[in-house]
Amino acid sequence: MKKSEKEVLRKSIIRSILLILSVISVIMGMLITIESLTNNKEKKEQLVNYETNGKINYTIKLSENDFYDENEIKNSAVLSKYIESIALNFRYEMSASKLIDSTAVYSGKITLVNNYYNNEKKEVLWTKEFDLIPETTITEKEKSIVSFEKTLDIDYDYYNELAQYFANESEEFTEPYLKVEFLVDNDLTLVDTKNKFYDNHTVTLIIPLLENVTSIEKIGEFSEQEALYNISILGINYVQLATGICLIFVSVAFIYTAIKMFLDINNISKYVIARNKILKRYADIIAETSTKPDFKGLEVMEITNMIDLVDIEDELRIPIIYYEAYKGRESWFIINHNDKVYRYILKKKKMK
Repeated sequence: MKKSEKEVLRKSIIRSILLILSVISVIMGMLITIESLTNNKEKKEQLVNYETNGKINYTIKLSENDFYDENEIKNSAVLSKYIESIALNFRYEMSASKLIDSTAVYSGKITLVNNYYNNEKKEVLWTKEFDLIPETTITEKEKSIVSFEKTLDIDYDYYNELAQYFANESEEFTEPYLKVEFLVDNDLTLVDTKNKFYDNHTVTLIIPLLENVTSIEKIGEFSEQEALYNISILGINYVQLATGICLIFVSVAFIYTAIKMFLDINNISKYVIARNKILKRYADIIAETSTKPDFKGLEVMEITNMIDLVDIEDELRIPIIYYEAYKGRESWFIINHNDKVYRYILKKKKMK
């Protein structure tokens, strides 16, 4: 392979690589543009972290008996016949990493529930609700810790007798129990940013009635760590959008240029191959010159193909002069005889 052919091949490979890179660049630009227009990611900024605790404890006060040495039993089962009353203590506490304003509303209620079995399916037969703690509001300003507690007694015998009376009247086998609920709704405001958030909880005790043994169940005690975030949705990223669009336009321009140059090189390659084929095939009758021929005063006869020019050479026995008029684009093959010039021109074809 001659040097000119190698050069054409090298340039063709370079242009092909640039074309591939440009196509990849266009795809990246489109992806960046789409990403910038459909960017719905959340941005989370932590404003405060806080911990809340809600505990309920009970103490069963006993009447005189021969079995229990203590007058009070804490958080444990006991023989129901010796229960005099049940003391409850509910405590709520919230601690925050920053100053907060708090408006806490708490209340308590007791519900006497009577269940019975209907075709082996447990259903509620009767309920009655009693106020335990009226709705109470506690307001704190610019504090990092908010806490309160409430202690009260439940007359166990009163509710037990009420459940027994209902069972006698209904003449049904019922499973009565007391549901004691403490409710807290705390509206909070972060002092420095004025962001509002809420902490709502219900803690419940289930106290069985008309049972030989009373075992109280706690439901909903809590100890939680949480955080408040400022969440914003990222909209159109205009910098990213501009980058993507510019990348697309630049890449398309490179693609157009690369394709044009690739086709141009392809045509040059065909021209070089055709020229070298002629020079090799007719090497014994072709002489190369680097001086541009002067056709002044001569009649120039344009020959349409190389075979006809070779036939003329065979008749006249005059060597063919080869001159590259435009490097890599146009070659002249000439026979100069008297006042006539026979010329065949090999050109690079125009790109379509």
